Amino acid sequence: MRNIRKTLTLAVLLCGSGLAQASQPLARVEYSPRQDLLCSLLPGSSIKEEWKMELLSRQSEFGKLWEEEGPRFLAATEAISGKQFPPQEVAAQLTLCNTPSESFVATGRVSINMRYALKSFTPTPVPMRYKVDTLFHELLHVFLFKNPIENSSLLREYASESERVRNHLHLLALQKAVLLKLNEPNALKDVIAIDSQLPGGYYKRAWEIVNASDSEFLKYVAEVSR
Repeated sequence: MRNIRKTLTLAVLLCGSGLAQASQPLARVEYSPRQDLLCSLLPGSSIKEEWKMELLSRQSEFGKLWEEEGPRFLAATEAISGKQFPPQEVAAQLTLCNTPSESFVATGRVSINMRYALKSFTPTPVPMRYKVDTLFHELLHVFLFKNPIENSSLLREYASESERVRNHLHLLALQKAVLLKLNEPNALKDVIAIDSQLPGGYYKRAWEIVNASDSEFLKYVAEVSR
């Protein structure tokens, strides 16, 4: 009964529109061609000059989108969960290195792979907005590292799934909750569709679990906010 009440409370909360200012500083978006030069020296990791030029020309586009959306994402996360992001400023490093986007949770630093957002790299680039959602995704790793979920009955239920799938169930549920609260169903649709195409199928499987029913994600959000 307690879990049902918690889920209902979250459902009501998601319908609310009022958001307080997030308690933490925004991520500081950076791009360093020098750092990319170092990784480009590794075998199979070359970076073409036209990729660098396009990213430099569009860095402000990414930064502007993050300035518009970032505060809303973070404030909605705190409103839904009742918990706060760590107060330290996060360095968000854009990169063209042949590495996946990732978070370094112990230091609060994140790295965003920008290759697939560039027309010079692929004829079918992902929207720049998706890369902003990727930054939010990586910051949620930091958030959940600082606000760990203990004794999750939901994770026990999916003990047979790979660790990478299990590590994303609460995160994707929270990301979905935030985008729904902010009335951004199209952005959510893009995130699910593009995530589901990523190598390994881990994100696809995690989204399948979180989206098993219209309200399934609320169970995971309830464990985040307890």
